Amino acid sequence: MRRSLLSYAFLAMVVVALLSVGVVGLITRAEISTAFAAYLQTLPSGMGRGMMGAGAMMGASEQTFLAAVDRGILIGALVAIGLAALVAAAGAYFLTRPITRITLAANEIAAGDLTHRVHAGGPAEISRLGEAFNDMAASLATSEELRRRLVADVAHELRNPVASLRAQAEGIAEGVLAPVPERFASLVGDTKQLSRLVDDLQELSAADAGRLAYRMERVLLALVIDAEVQRAATRAGAGVAVLSDCTADLVVTADEGRIAQVLRNMLDNALRHTDEGEVRVDCHAAAGRAVIEVVDTGEGIPDRDLPFIFERFYRADTARARDTGGSGIGLALSRRIIEDHGGKVFARNHSGGAVVGFELPLAEPGRDS
Repeated sequence: MRRSLLSYAFLAMVVVALLSVGVVGLITRAEISTAFAAYLQTLPSGMGRGMMGAGAMMGASEQTFLAAVDRGILIGALVAIGLAALVAAAGAYFLTRPITRITLAANEIAAGDLTHRVHAGGPAEISRLGEAFNDMAASLATSEELRRRLVADVAHELRNPVASLRAQAEGIAEGVLAPVPERFASLVGDTKQLSRLVDDLQELSAADAGRLAYRMERVLLALVIDAEVQRAATRAGAGVAVLSDCTADLVVTADEGRIAQVLRNMLDNALRHTDEGEVRVDCHAAAGRAVIEVVDTGEGIPDRDLPFIFERFYRADTARARDTGGSGIGLALSRRIIEDHGGKVFARNHSGGAVVGFELPLAEPGRDS
């Protein structure tokens, strides 16, 4: 059976104290004996100096004195060891109590209580361990919430097309619905919706596993932005203009198709939440990085949702309607793609809507990937 950390700490402190007291006692006894022998050598010759050994010259009083010194050293050592044991027990308890709390908290987390936290006290190292444990517990709680949201959202995304497919197929099989081309077109549309969801899930899974393939080359961002803005303009609703403001010749080393995919996701998200006004793509250079911003005049992003919009299946629209909420996969996948390129994504509100974008390192001049 393994000993506990408390017993190890206690024994270590007691052994150190015992060795210290023993060494001090032996040194003290030796010094007193040496000094006492020297004292005897200074006695007058009439008292027998030099005739016998120092031990034979000592009388009863001298021997009693040295015996008292030995007893004093022994008693002092015993008292010191007792005090050391008490201090060692208190010190070991002080050191191990925070670890015991963390162990109990870990058991609570393992049992499913992700709200449990520990008081980050004790020495600096243990305090940092407690803080790291609390951060881990908070991350697990967030991941569990996202997992539950993922399950609910996937079920919701699948429910509508599956229910529609089943109802129409049963209607055709029972003769209630006529097998006309329009009916088959509806079935094909529902099937495509399911296929898109499955494809999105597979791509996100591949991104998380680091299996996305990239064809890195020098990319002029203005060309990619103009192409995606033109495509987005065909999907914009009435009263919504899609514009670009990217006059700078910003060149990055990237996979052009993946960067276009990120822009497409961000533009679709902006169009989904903009009923009137404009959606504009801005780009500029800052500190050796290309910054691309998709600016809209929509309702903005609630402050409570801003930190989570790049999480998978997270949508501020709690109704989770397809036409307003999307699948919740596009922005999560966009973040993975940009991070794989050495960049980062961001989101914030402005006075007239929201800004969602990303930044990438600029390519070195004159160098190919």
